[in-house]
Amino acid sequence: MQQILMTVLVLVMLTGCAQPSLEQPKANGTYLVIDNNDAWAVVISDGKRVEEHGLVVDAIGMSTPGAVVANSYVIDTPNCGRVQWMAQHDDVVDGATSLMALNYNPALTESKCVIGEGLSSIWTVLDYSS
Repeated sequence: MQQILMTVLVLVMLTGCAQPSLEQPKANGTYLVIDNNDAWAVVISDGKRVEEHGLVVDAIGMSTPGAVVANSYVIDTPNCGRVQWMAQHDDVVDGATSLMALNYNPALTESKCVIGEGLSSIWTVLDYSS
């Protein structure tokens, strides 16, 4: 009986010492994947990934020194309409680009358009076209 009482007492004490698990950081990000004629706009918010599939309407790469726009991608999506991403030159000397902005489109604010959540984000473009 005394052993059972001691075991219960130790278990109660150990239970009181247990710490709740710390909340892990959740992924956030926005990126556009281009693969020939297919495109996926992906928004990751609080670890949840949503995507909008579309077709590439236009993809332009500017190699002209001094051009403000480095690349432009236009995709046509079923829920968001026609959407354009434009990359601006950050350092014209070495051609580095750091800002990929999404142009505003009224359809982006509709509830079924998942791309609208990334309006204020900087997008990463992964172009796998040959």
